[in-house]
Amino acid sequence: MSIIISFSLKPKGTWLSGQGWNMEKIQEFSKGLAREQGFYCETAGDFVIYQFCPEGYLWMQWKNHQIQGSSQTNVAGPGFHAAVIYFLELYAVRGNMGLWVEDRTGYYEDRDFVRMRRDYFYQWYSDLMNQTVETAGRSGRQMICWPSDYYLPEEKEGMVVTHIRPFPVWEIEQIVRSGMSMAFAKDFFIWNEEEKDAYYYRNSGLARMNQECYFMPSDRSQEDRTINEEILRLLEKALEMKPDIPFPKEEYVKLCNLAGKEPMNHNQAPELMKGAEIGCRKGLLFRTIGCMRFAVPGTYLYDNRQQGNGQRYYDGRNQNNHDYYICAVHMSGQADFYEASFEKKNIEQVLEFTKDGVKYKVAVYHPRELKEKMVFSMAAQVICKSQLTIISIHYDSKEEQDWALDLVGKVCMA
Repeated sequence: MSIIISFSLKPKGTWLSGQGWNMEKIQEFSKGLAREQGFYCETAGDFVIYQFCPEGYLWMQWKNHQIQGSSQTNVAGPGFHAAVIYFLELYAVRGNMGLWVEDRTGYYEDRDFVRMRRDYFYQWYSDLMNQTVETAGRSGRQMICWPSDYYLPEEKEGMVVTHIRPFPVWEIEQIVRSGMSMAFAKDFFIWNEEEKDAYYYRNSGLARMNQECYFMPSDRSQEDRTINEEILRLLEKALEMKPDIPFPKEEYVKLCNLAGKEPMNHNQAPELMKGAEIGCRKGLLFRTIGCMRFAVPGTYLYDNRQQGNGQRYYDGRNQNNHDYYICAVHMSGQADFYEASFEKKNIEQVLEFTKDGVKYKVAVYHPRELKEKMVFSMAAQVICKSQLTIISIHYDSKEEQDWALDLVGKVCMA
């Protein structure tokens, strides 16, 4: 069961020269308070969204002449739960608002952090670990506490993928059998203590490394540079605070090399884990377009300039032709192949196959020269009910044709 804080904030009077509260004023006030407190804040339509830490979000909106909102706190941890309560009180005081809070942990009424963490967060964590062992025993692989609106990582047999890192099933079984699962909570929750300790910074770095890091050189793109630098900042802050903290030593050194910087001394730190790699983007990522799911290499960048119902992903390295484009078209009835696309003179080969009720037709093109380099490409159409999915893939050599064809074959019903 999720642990959720629900709240409302009702203005007691007017704000600034007699002007009343409205969505525009709420957004302005919220962003100012976020800057002061060091939280990330963005607006989306009528919503204001705060991020306190990885997995730690608070949502609010202006509705019926008051602010209403909520925050699910169980994944980020008890420290985040307490931080939300304190922030809401600050918001109410600064905005001259009345505050109503529904908090089933009782922490809003009774500020006993140890009791709240033990009775609610540690109990939730213990139940989750037991359920995970039971489920993994049947399926051999699964995901838990993964962002619902995010990409799906590639699953591996015997591994449990979480928000913070992958766990071998045997490691979770060991946690459950030991009867000391509470001692392992600090390696699962982002924010386990009331203060931001070394584990908070390490876990924040781990979560970003696991979900966002491309493990590519910082000079490939600004996106790589930003995420590499932020992860290194978080991990090194943890080392400064606690030099003997269990630490992702191999990944840390690799990121330092990719960012072109000298690693900190981490000799006192034991290795965090064995038997699993941190970083979901090292494998394939699965995303959804329309009613279909497709796979792209996790190291590919997303082209945010793309508009309409198409998506483009690309390698981003100099002199590299790897490129993946996908588009979904919804038909009024049963979809069918657009045959004219397969009758072009520059097509070398046409392949057609069916898998799990989904039809695929692929055109492999003759290689062409572009900027003194040969470009190989294929275009595919995939039919499932009323959706026609169109795919285009560019690659470097004839030897990569099977790799590209395998990506096409991974387009399936979501």
